[in-house]
Amino acid sequence: MATLEWATLAACCAALLLRVPDAVKGRNRTIFGILLLATLCSMLAVSELYEAIDGVLGGRHVTSLILRYLVFATVLLVGLRVTRGLAATRGYSLIAGWPGRLALALCCLAVTRDIPPDGHNRCAGRSTDAVRCRRRECRPGPYYTAAGRSYPAFVSLALVPPLLVAVRSRQPRLVRAGALLVLLGAVFAIMSFPVSLAPASWAGGLRFVNYAAVLGYVGGLVVFWFSGLIANTSGNAKATFSRNDH
Repeated sequence: MATLEWATLAACCAALLLRVPDAVKGRNRTIFGILLLATLCSMLAVSELYEAIDGVLGGRHVTSLILRYLVFATVLLVGLRVTRGLAATRGYSLIAGWPGRLALALCCLAVTRDIPPDGHNRCAGRSTDAVRCRRRECRPGPYYTAAGRSYPAFVSLALVPPLLVAVRSRQPRLVRAGALLVLLGAVFAIMSFPVSLAPASWAGGLRFVNYAAVLGYVGGLVVFWFSGLIANTSGNAKATFSRNDH
């Protein structure tokens, strides 16, 4: 699992670096912002980096709350960008309209209220358990974990219909491949909600699902970006999943 943590961070960093030249030129800065947030999320998800950063912030697991807020922001931007790119009016309305705003507000409130004064692992007051927490062997409460997965699951559910349409369409292969990767990321993000309520013995499975969702989303956005580059080079407007590059 540690290898998967670092591999996900490396993949996000590589995708971010690929996007730097275009971002400097002012092209498609939204995707650059998404990849930057995804990189920060992946960095905080690495056990050693999490512990180091949380130690600087006082060791009260504030980093866990920051991570969840970053995940919410990343998923929100992904949802808005993909629905605009695929001209999915209904999906965009669900995410940007009152249903999406209400879901985001409730999820932010839930993850904030569910952190007790002694940290989200609920074992900071006991020396032996505190050591286990530092080693990431003590899981957060299932309801706290589920609250952190509920908003990504909501946005991902809104993305599934337009992504299925894109995968089954006669769009160029790169567009369909990007849609398929994002669709896989969305499916894994949806799966993370019920898996978060599973017994503690499923902790490894939950983390695998989370990393698979990140890799699917990031990989899909990179493929979409490549399709845009090919479209600009060839003059084929159909080779990109959106004409709006900002």
